[in-house]
Amino acid sequence: MKTRTQVFVLATVAIYLLTASAFAELPTITGTISKVTAYRGQALVTRTISVDLAPGTSELIVGNLPAKIIPESLYAQTSENLTVLSVRYRERAVRADTREEVKALDAQIKTVRNQLRYAERDHKHGGNLWAKYDNIWKLAVDASHVDLNRGLLASEQIQSLAEYLQSKWNTLHQNALKLEDQMTELKEQLELLNRKRKALDAGRSRTEREAVLFVRKTGDQKTAIELSYLVNGANWLPQYNLRANPDKSSVLIEYNAVVNQTSGEDWNGVALSLSTAEPAMVAGAPVLEPMAVVLASRQLPRQPSAVAADMQAGRRGAGYIDLSGDFKKLSRSRREQSRKGAAAQKELGRIAVSNQALEFAASRKSLEKMKEQISEIARIEGVSVTYNLPGKLTLPSRTDQQLVTVAAVTAEADFTLVATPLLTDYVYLQAELLNASKTVFLPGPASMFRNGEFVGKSNLPIVTVGEKFTAGFGIDSQIQVLRELEDKKTRIQGGNRIDTYHYRIALSNYRGTPAELRLLDRLPSTDDNSIKIELLKTAPELSKDAEYLRILRKKGILRWDMNLKPNSVDQNATVVNYSFTMEYDRNMQIRPSRAAN
Repeated sequence: MKTRTQVFVLATVAIYLLTASAFAELPTITGTISKVTAYRGQALVTRTISVDLAPGTSELIVGNLPAKIIPESLYAQTSENLTVLSVRYRERAVRADTREEVKALDAQIKTVRNQLRYAERDHKHGGNLWAKYDNIWKLAVDASHVDLNRGLLASEQIQSLAEYLQSKWNTLHQNALKLEDQMTELKEQLELLNRKRKALDAGRSRTEREAVLFVRKTGDQKTAIELSYLVNGANWLPQYNLRANPDKSSVLIEYNAVVNQTSGEDWNGVALSLSTAEPAMVAGAPVLEPMAVVLASRQLPRQPSAVAADMQAGRRGAGYIDLSGDFKKLSRSRREQSRKGAAAQKELGRIAVSNQALEFAASRKSLEKMKEQISEIARIEGVSVTYNLPGKLTLPSRTDQQLVTVAAVTAEADFTLVATPLLTDYVYLQAELLNASKTVFLPGPASMFRNGEFVGKSNLPIVTVGEKFTAGFGIDSQIQVLRELEDKKTRIQGGNRIDTYHYRIALSNYRGTPAELRLLDRLPSTDDNSIKIELLKTAPELSKDAEYLRILRKKGILRWDMNLKPNSVDQNATVVNYSFTMEYDRNMQIRPSRAAN
């Protein structure tokens, strides 16, 4: 019985060793990175692996996976005659980086270090020689101060020695200068090479990451496997160049993306897509649980929260505390946690309770601002688009950024000048554009050009397909504006005070051509029925634009759509006059409301 047991154990060990040996000898393949979808903070990488397998079950090891891989995201897709039985991730330690570019750079670093070491040794050796010749020089000087009749050295010998030493010093000095220049240059080279080496190491570590695939093949056809996985350390941001051509009433919109990735692997010749979607790794949805409420005293705690402070302010009628900022933070936090699904059940539940508590405690004005916040967040962050970039692109794993072109769109533009003398003395060129393309423009920084010249920086808002938007193209110094309060009169009528204001705005056009201009000013506005504000007259008349009359005119904004004649300056300048009155209790005074501060 004992012998049988020993035989069984030995057989088991033998089988284990044979299996381990076969496993260790399996060749490692890498495949080719064929396509990448870059998200905000992550990227989905797909490798295409072509293998010629025998029918039946096989094991494949896909190596050289990146350092910032998310292991649980590994999955494989195959052709019809191949079935993936399992995909497993593993790590093992390696001694050194085996990339050819790293080997070449390490060799360069070694060479420069040796050159620097030799130069430093030569410089030190020159210093030692200098010290030796210095001792001989002292001997010659001492000999020149003694009686030469009794000395061993003749004056000619001393002179010859001095000249020899001087020549040697000059040579050593020149060599020292050359060596110092050489050492400075070598140190700069070494610093540059070390920076390059550090960049190559971005996202790397001395750990080999591998995917172990078990597959079953039927038939004799060649097979292909697509191995996909998510990586961290990838990001992209939109960036624009808007090139205005007012003479042709058009603007060229160059939509670029600033892409950088430090995933730990290079993307060479890949089909690149950019997406605003958020890849989720948790399939389960969070569960909405009941929310219990209780009655509590309105007495504030020792350190009142913003909600409690808002409740107190509303109770005593002393205005309100704006809770929209807290609401916005919660909304953003909720969006960040939402991608985790059921895994963020507890955190999402806490955010939901805090969110509803804000809604219960907020004043009417706070709720209005919360609605605006919801609309803004939904508009900016709720848009999910994917851009498939043409051609094949290469993005190495580096800390630096790379600019790629997403689209170039020529948009029809309606140019006009905008003057707002209440805010600034400058007049700006503005264009209303229509996005008639099939590309959604995401919010991002923009460089603005007019007739080929850079005029400044701006920010492009989100612009969906078919939507109009406005862009500014800098200052037009040939148009000048001057606003002044010409007159103010006050009279008392009964218990009320009536103030009458007369304004004059002069617009000068130094161009030799007409100029379309939009002039903006404003009347004060109020919800207080005890204040009566009335526009008396305006010359010329206000704009007839329906959208302006529907929204801005009701808020006190004054707008004139004007055509300035060429060379209309000084006495020939275009003039706008308007007057308005404010009537209110004579014992009170007008001041900006708290909301306007």
